[in-house]
Amino acid sequence: MYTGREHQHVKTAVTHLREVADVDWYIISAGFGLLRDDTEIPSYECGFSDIESVRKRAKRAGYNIDGLTNDEAIEAVGREKSIPQTFNNILTREYDLLFAVLSEPYLLSVADALTEIPKQTTAFAFASKGSKQSVGDCIWIPATETEREALETTWMALRGKLFREVASSAEIRDLEQLLKHPERAEILSS
Repeated sequence: MYTGREHQHVKTAVTHLREVADVDWYIISAGFGLLRDDTEIPSYECGFSDIESVRKRAKRAGYNIDGLTNDEAIEAVGREKSIPQTFNNILTREYDLLFAVLSEPYLLSVADALTEIPKQTTAFAFASKGSKQSVGDCIWIPATETEREALETTWMALRGKLFREVASSAEIRDLEQLLKHPERAEILSS
């Protein structure tokens, strides 16, 4: 169902990480909520980037959209799809590492849960500077113009390509170092 460049880079990253670690991959769907990567879904036209559509969905769910900012409307629709709730339930499995590769609207849809990352989980979020405030308890991995130019990619593919670059050079010892020293996120780009 998902065929964009960013998604393809993430898919490649996950494939590589699965060679060195046990990896679960979840996808946030604006239409279906939080899904495992192998969940089959029908074709649909729904996203968090079309704010008018999001506001209509929030209104249908019973929210007073006149009193909501666009960001609050996205968060409301995310809650209606149980995205943060499902994410919190998944995190009870006590993951060591978490990588969030999400655009700003999708970060907002799960924002409630990103502020409740369990202490045993070291979390990283690949996000633009404008999205930095939405990464919650995650360590911010910049997806800025500097990185876009260095990777010679488009904005639409940047976060996924950054993650792919990290994963393609990851060895089990690198992942262990991230667990021991999460403040040293430069390990990700070395």
